[in-house]
Amino acid sequence: MLGTSRRSALVALGVGVGATLLSRAASATVVRGMTLDELVQRSQHAVIGTPLSAECLYLTIGGRRMLVTETQIRVEGTLGLLAPSEGVLTVRTLGGQLDGAGELVHGQAELRVGRLCAAFFERAPDGACWVTGMAQGHYPLDPADAAWVLRASPQLPTIRDWKRSAVKRLVGMRLSEAERLVALASGR
Repeated sequence: MLGTSRRSALVALGVGVGATLLSRAASATVVRGMTLDELVQRSQHAVIGTPLSAECLYLTIGGRRMLVTETQIRVEGTLGLLAPSEGVLTVRTLGGQLDGAGELVHGQAELRVGRLCAAFFERAPDGACWVTGMAQGHYPLDPADAAWVLRASPQLPTIRDWKRSAVKRLVGMRLSEAERLVALASGR
């Protein structure tokens, strides 16, 4: 009986060590999907724009010091909502790299300098913009595609309620059709 217990313990230990050595870290981000109506109603602007430059800085948000990337986006057009008064918007996303420190916030929009996109924005009290719904409010456009089809944001997390989500409705849609849907959702 003592031999069986020792053998069982050694086998269990071996399996546990093997599983630890062979396993990889798993990570997942799941967000509640926003409907198109929710995305439009929460946004002050929906624009077609080109990120011109990006800079990281520290901001205090909710009492916590965080890395934030501020991207300057030139407004090229609108997507069925009120046009901003500025020709260039300051857009903030959580995370970035500064002075050797980095912070990754899963699910944020990835605004790439020089890459045209359609995006939905909420205004902060200081006038800066945030992407509405994080990556759910960001749709890269491929200039080589004559139809200007909306693509999914590269850092889009797993979306709960996928079937009702704005992302499901907009990804793969032509820009002109997306503009029509946004205008309908806004009541214009």
